[in-house]
Amino acid sequence: MSYQNSVPSHALPLQGLSRAKDILPLLPFGRASLWKFSKSGQFPAPVRVTGGITAWRNADVIAWLDAQSATNDAEV
Repeated sequence: MSYQNSVPSHALPLQGLSRAKDILPLLPFGRASLWKFSKSGQFPAPVRVTGGITAWRNADVIAWLDAQSATNDAEV
């Protein structure tokens, strides 16, 4: 999976939770892949906040973005 990100990961606060609409602009894939990768363990698992609200821990998303960046830097 190639990682091309025009939005820095620090655009997301380290603390707290973010919904899919907030993290999708930071990711190199769309909504359907977000759920697929979350379920398969390729992306951090979401947290169920309430019955109809799911979010991701910002720290987990930032760590994933940093790991992808480091992997791509090593490949170059």
